[in-house]
Amino acid sequence: MAEQPKLLGALPSPFVYRVIWALKLKAIPYEFIEEDLTNKSPLLLKYNPVHKKIPVFLHGDKPVCESMIIVEYIDEVWPQNPLLPNDPYEKALARFWVKFAEDKATSVWRMFRSKGEELEKTKKETQEMLQTVEEHGIGEKKYFGGDSIGIADIAFGSVVYWLEVIEEAVGEGAVFEAHRFPRLHAWIKNFKQVPVIKENLPERDWMVTFFKNRREALCSGPLVFGVDSVSLLPSCRLSADCCDRPWPVFECRVLVTFPFMSVGIKLLGTLPSPFVYRVIWALKLKAIPYEFIEEDLTNKSPLLLKYNPAHKKIPVFLHGDKPVCESMIIVEYIDEVWPQNPLLPNDPYERALARFWVKLADDKGTSVWRMFRSKGEELEKTKKETQEMLQTVEEHGIGEKKYFGGDSIGIADIAFGSVVYWLEVIEEAVGEGAVFEAHRFPRLHAWIKNFKQVPVIKENLPERNWMVTFFKTRREALVGSA
Repeated sequence: MAEQPKLLGALPSPFVYRVIWALKLKAIPYEFIEEDLTNKSPLLLKYNPVHKKIPVFLHGDKPVCESMIIVEYIDEVWPQNPLLPNDPYEKALARFWVKFAEDKATSVWRMFRSKGEELEKTKKETQEMLQTVEEHGIGEKKYFGGDSIGIADIAFGSVVYWLEVIEEAVGEGAVFEAHRFPRLHAWIKNFKQVPVIKENLPERDWMVTFFKNRREALCSGPLVFGVDSVSLLPSCRLSADCCDRPWPVFECRVLVTFPFMSVGIKLLGTLPSPFVYRVIWALKLKAIPYEFIEEDLTNKSPLLLKYNPAHKKIPVFLHGDKPVCESMIIVEYIDEVWPQNPLLPNDPYERALARFWVKLADDKGTSVWRMFRSKGEELEKTKKETQEMLQTVEEHGIGEKKYFGGDSIGIADIAFGSVVYWLEVIEEAVGEGAVFEAHRFPRLHAWIKNFKQVPVIKENLPERNWMVTFFKTRREALVGSA
C-alpha cells in the first residue's frame, strides 16, 4: 500500500487551507504535520530549503512547495473531481485568476496589521482588487469556472473568507460590502456551502477573537513588516509591494516586424519588455508564426484595454478571439496548445518543480527592476535582495545541469532568462558595483551562457549595447528627477 501523503502546515494559515480543500475535494487521505514556525522542524528545513515556509506537501520523498503549485500538482496526480478544466484556454483563464489572487491579495494581509493612513490605503487596494474580480472574474456563474468548484475558487476562497474575518477584527468600516460586490457575495456564499469546504473552514468566531487579540498586540507597538515577526499568520507571505510602474523605461515606440505573420495569432507588446520577450521566445522555440502589435503605453490601444481589462498591461496573447494575459501563463498556454518542442516536462512532479522556479522568478525578480530605478540606500538594498535571489537559484535551482530541467531549454529557463539577461544590462547601466559576479555565481554564469547560445534565443535577444545606452539614459532621467 502506498504511503499516505503528508502536509506540513500551521493553522489557521489560508495557504495551508488551500491544500486541505484540494485534498478533501478529491477524497485523498493524508497525514497533517503541525509546524511550530517559531521553532521550524528539520523536516520543514529539509524539504523547503529555499523559503523555509509552509505549506509543504510530501508525496513519498517528493516535496512540493507553494500552495497553488501544490494544488495544481494534486490535480494532475489525482485526476478525480478535477480542479482545472481540460480546455487549454479555460485553464489559462483559471491560472490568470489564481495569479491575480496571489499578486493582489497581499493588501488583505497588510490591512490586518495596519492603522491610520496605511490602513485606509490597504482598504482601498483591497476594494480595487475586489472590484476587478466583481466586474471581470465571476460574471453570472456560480463559481469562477462555471457550475463546479475549481482552482480559482480555492485561491480566492482563502482570500475572501479571511478578509471577512479580518474586516470584523479590524472594525474600522466595511470593506467587503454586499451592495458593492453582489456577485462576490453570492459566490462566497456558494463556496462556503460546498459540503467539503463547509466542513473544513476554521471556526469564524474563534478566528475573529484570535485576530482581534493579535491585532491589538501588533498595533499597540511599532508595526512590524516581516513574516517571522507576525505570529498570527506566519505562513502569509507579506511581500513588499511591487512598484506601481516597474517598467517606465519601456514607454516608447519601436517599429518591429516579424516575417511569416499568421492570421489569428497576435502578440500585443512593447519592446524591450522582458515579459514580452518571454512570449516571443516560446513562440520562436515552437516555430509558431504570429503577428506582433506594438503598443504605446502612454496611449494604450482599444485592443489592449478590451483584451486585458483587469490589468491593462502587456503582454497580451490573442489566439483568434481568445485573449491570454500574464507572460508565464501565456507561455504555459502556448505549450499546451502547441505540444511540439515541449517547455514543461511530462512528469507531474518535474512540472511542479518547474512552476516553483517560475514563481520564484516572478516573485523575486522584482528586485532587479527596482534596482534600475533606485539610488543610495535603496539601491544597496535592492542589490542585496538581487544577490540573495541569485544565491538561492545558484544553490538550489541549477545543480550540475545545463538548464533548469536538464539538457533542453524549458519554461523555468525562459522565466529566469528574462531576469538574468536584463540584470546584466541593468548592472552595467547602473554602474555602481558588480551584482552578478562570476566567482560568486558560477553555475548561473554557465547557465546564462548556455541559454544565450541557443540559436532561437540568440536570434531573439535585444541588442546589448543599445540596451545599455537606453537604460543609462532612462536611469539618468528617472534617478536625476527623483
